Amino acid sequence: MKIIACCKIVPNEEEITVLPDRTLAMADASLKISQYDLNALESGKTLAAESGGTMTALSIGSGAYLENSKIRKDILSRGADDLALVIDNDHDFSDSLQTAKAIAGAVKAMDSYDVVLCGAGSSDLYLQEVGIQAGTLLGVPVVNNVTGIKIASEHSLEVERTLEEEVEVLEVTLPAVLSVSSEINVPAVPSMREIMKAGKKPVNTLTIDADITPSSATAEQLAPQQQERRQEIVEGDNEEAVDALVSFLRKEGF
Repeated sequence: MKIIACCKIVPNEEEITVLPDRTLAMADASLKISQYDLNALESGKTLAAESGGTMTALSIGSGAYLENSKIRKDILSRGADDLALVIDNDHDFSDSLQTAKAIAGAVKAMDSYDVVLCGAGSSDLYLQEVGIQAGTLLGVPVVNNVTGIKIASEHSLEVERTLEEEVEVLEVTLPAVLSVSSEINVPAVPSMREIMKAGKKPVNTLTIDADITPSSATAEQLAPQQQERRQEIVEGDNEEAVDALVSFLRKEGF
């Protein structure tokens, strides 16, 4: 089974600073694999081991993100046999449809595949749309919110999908695109041996045939307006204190 696991490189959210005008400063933040895509990589590693297949990691973004040797090694240390990159310095891929078109173009450029795995969303935007859109563009079955994957046959998978009040079990014909939930697994921390082996694995840069013109544009990205927390203290535990609390809540519209 040939598996493609998509992973986005994002700034470390813990190192993003908010400027006085509420804009976000990301230049000094280190880079990391999007947290939800770690679940896709872990799922791909498990599925490749169970099927005796291979996993290719796929990432799309600018050279500033993808030409980072530490990031490449981090991706390859998580079970991928090789890494495919689409390096584009002209787009920021903040549009989910644009990203899906690039993924579909990259998958087609890799010729054959059985499963494309995506995370539930990216750590920076979390639009939860890319996997569904990529599957639609590729014209293959697509399932989101996947919480379990089993091999059903040579040409199909048994997929568990957890909804609010029920769990669906579906048999999905391959090839297919699956967006996995963060509940599907706990991503393993790469061992020193896996990190050392990662430096010897192949990295391929793809040229894709796809129109990746953005379908939307971000007009503004601001942090929420910061407000001082109010501290209203009602002292006592008698009926008068309870009445005072109720009156205050009614006054505030609760």
